[in-house]
Amino acid sequence: MALDILYGLSTVDYGLECGCLTMKFLATEEVGRLARWLRLMGYDTVSVRSLPFTVLYRTAYNEQRIVLTRNRRIKTSRLFRVIHLTSPVLEEQLRQVLRELNLTIDDKKLFTRCDVCNVPVEPIEKARVKDRVPPHVFHKQQTFYTCPSCQRIYWAATHWERARALFEKIKQ
Repeated sequence: MALDILYGLSTVDYGLECGCLTMKFLATEEVGRLARWLRLMGYDTVSVRSLPFTVLYRTAYNEQRIVLTRNRRIKTSRLFRVIHLTSPVLEEQLRQVLRELNLTIDDKKLFTRCDVCNVPVEPIEKARVKDRVPPHVFHKQQTFYTCPSCQRIYWAATHWERARALFEKIKQ
């Protein structure tokens, strides 16, 4: 049975742009690590675990998300795009997504979303994080960001450098 009949939805061809103003992704549980890295790249990426396929399909359609998966039981659709990732290796998964969607890594978008809950981070005054970060971090760093949802604090440290190194490697 076709999804458009199952849900009573009209058929839409989203093509490469998914009909969205910005790319949004829905990552299945077997590519959860990829979801986190796409968030680090600034992409709105939700991770789902153990959802019935009908709920996954409805979510992808309603939120205009591109499904990223290694699960071959998830079918392609005319209502939303599905990318079946071929490699279990994170770096290759990132390359495949960028290649198939003709995306580039935008340095201005890096580290703009919470890598845990997918919400855009916001600048926070240094004085407000004094009791929430290690003392050496507070003294060394000048700029901090916070997730308005989970209240996690972010700053540019060695993990940012490692992530940037991976992104530079992928760009080549």
